[in-house]
Amino acid sequence: MIRVLAFAVQLLFWLLVVRLVLRTLARLFGASSGSPRAPGPRRPTVTPAEDLVLDRVCGTHVPRSRALRASVVRGHEEHFCSVACRDKALAAVARAS
Repeated sequence: MIRVLAFAVQLLFWLLVVRLVLRTLARLFGASSGSPRAPGPRRPTVTPAEDLVLDRVCGTHVPRSRALRASVVRGHEEHFCSVACRDKALAAVARAS
């Protein structure tokens, strides 16, 4: 019984070693892992020198070129990440007035 168990453990070890070697070779030669993966969401490209502005509604930093602007809210120019955040801020100002 001990011999059978030792043989099974040894066989499992060698199968894992072979799998590791094959994966390493596949990565080195650029082969895929077998199943095609759907591409993930693409991150927006931002130039390194571009300023980020803060959307005070949700706390998101947005590149200045992509931010939505409201003319003036609470005495200074506000920037927003989306129409929904801009509408929330303008509604809050309208309620406060």
